[in-house]
Amino acid sequence: MAQPANDLGRFDADPDRSFNMPAAYYTDPGIFEREKQAIFFRSWRFVGHSTQIARPGDYLTQDICGQNVFVVRGHDRELRAFHNVCQHRAHELVRGRKGNLGAVVTCPYHAWAYGLDGALRHARHCEAVKGFDKGDFGLAAVRVEVFCGFVFINLDADARPMAEVYPGFEQTLRAQSPDLDRMVWTDQADFDIAANWKVVAENSLDGYHVFLSGPAHKALGELMDGHNLAMTTHPNWAMLHAHAGTGQNRAYRYETGSGQTDEYVTLYLWPDVLFFTLPAANGLWSFLLAPEGPGRTREEVAAYMPDGAAMDAATAEAVRYMNEELGPEDVDLNTGVQKGLNSRGYRQGRLMVDAVRSDMSEHTIHFVQLQTLKALGDLP
Repeated sequence: MAQPANDLGRFDADPDRSFNMPAAYYTDPGIFEREKQAIFFRSWRFVGHSTQIARPGDYLTQDICGQNVFVVRGHDRELRAFHNVCQHRAHELVRGRKGNLGAVVTCPYHAWAYGLDGALRHARHCEAVKGFDKGDFGLAAVRVEVFCGFVFINLDADARPMAEVYPGFEQTLRAQSPDLDRMVWTDQADFDIAANWKVVAENSLDGYHVFLSGPAHKALGELMDGHNLAMTTHPNWAMLHAHAGTGQNRAYRYETGSGQTDEYVTLYLWPDVLFFTLPAANGLWSFLLAPEGPGRTREEVAAYMPDGAAMDAATAEAVRYMNEELGPEDVDLNTGVQKGLNSRGYRQGRLMVDAVRSDMSEHTIHFVQLQTLKALGDLP
């Protein structure tokens, strides 16, 4: 008899005893629909960087599992976010990822026009419509917050502020990226990955596959000096941190002390955004793992440089390694896992968690799974 989709099997809230979540949590369309409601429509979701929307009228759009939202800079310099839908006949208002709206937001269907504050300014022929009140048709607002210079939105109007949801995160990011307040968005590339968003998130936090004696990422293992990776979990976020090894490694060459940091850091905000630095690289990167379906993830990779400066030679070499070697290796691993999760020969394997939480321990993988199950209400 087939197991119910939300049967946890041998998953345990205690990572020391736990197996992985059952495969259905990565493949079942019904569970993905539940995740949309319980997780993605209630969490802080990454949009971009405040420097991308610096002038009045500048906007960014973001799609949250079919719910499209735009964030715009008002004439008063404030950021506001709205559902991307006209209040007349529901046509999409703003198209494209980014741009400038000028003084008003005008619907391309019937030309209803809204101010950058979301108020309806003009509706053609409204003076002839009995009882028409422009005040009844303002745009539907969405929570927006700037956190560490990055713009986030939340479809839950009652959501707690990000500093409360992610205590200690900002201080940690500032310690690892001393130029944080000078960072300017410089570039972005989007990728389509044939894997569940949790597969991609777990891979990003997986120390077990990043070590010198293992089969994957040997160059990265050298870059991180082998076994010196510390992996910690915190309320709603996690961190991977390693001191750099020698500048003479197979990933890329660099001079110690030449960049903003000689450390490798990945910071994960649950559910689906990561920030990381690389040794000797004078920049910061964000990875948004936006779910597109139970077996597909849109990965948005953006780069930020101090004062928007061009990359120096060491940073460019780090980016080359990330784009041409490390990234493709991880995409291949993610798609391989997703294929296996669809196999009738697999349900759930044992998490490799050790008592000392070493760099080969999978307690960070358990963290992602536990957060998911609690949010879904499948685990108290």
